[in-house]
Amino acid sequence: MHPDWQNNLHVYSENFSSQEPLYLKDLVAFTWKKTTNPRMLSGHLQGRLLALLVAMNQPKNILEIGSFTGYSTACLTENLHPQSKITAVEADAEVLFKAKSFWANYPFMNKVNWMNLSGLEFLQNTNEKFDFVFIDADKRNYLSYFNLCFPKITSGGIMIFDNTLWSGKVTDSTLQEKDLDTKIMHEFNELVAQEKNWKTLLLPIRDGLTIIRFD
Repeated sequence: MHPDWQNNLHVYSENFSSQEPLYLKDLVAFTWKKTTNPRMLSGHLQGRLLALLVAMNQPKNILEIGSFTGYSTACLTENLHPQSKITAVEADAEVLFKAKSFWANYPFMNKVNWMNLSGLEFLQNTNEKFDFVFIDADKRNYLSYFNLCFPKITSGGIMIFDNTLWSGKVTDSTLQEKDLDTKIMHEFNELVAQEKNWKTLLLPIRDGLTIIRFD
């Protein structure tokens, strides 16, 4: 776990939340051995929240943009209704190959439609409607993802963006002006918080998780 996201309260919260399934712990070990940037994994609390939201909302069609080795994908899938769909889009072909090789041993993941595309390319070429979208991809395109997803979200649908606290940098007014990535993330946070047509909650879980529910 990256030290930016692991403090006493975080550890305490993990200890008193539902535990990760064993296969997720195995995936964490696999990812640390097989990839160059394992800190991109979703974490325990974040994963349990995603799984719980799916259980509570029972979405019919889930889209994930930026699946990496599939930690969050598995969390989104574990409580998915048998008749529901999930599409996982990953731009990095090598990472996707490794993810699919790991999950080939887990039949419940057969329902995942893995796609090797950029998120923007996928969104620009699909006419599908989604009621649950999880985005953990290139942060500079978060606003573009939002704008492309907006017409494809059903009424009552949920859109979730990861890393919206940007290692705490978004709270630094100097970095908001001088660091481009921080500036972009802060401006994205401002935009989604100001609108009246949806409800927004930015949770300080791990590196920040913004949940948007559309009316």
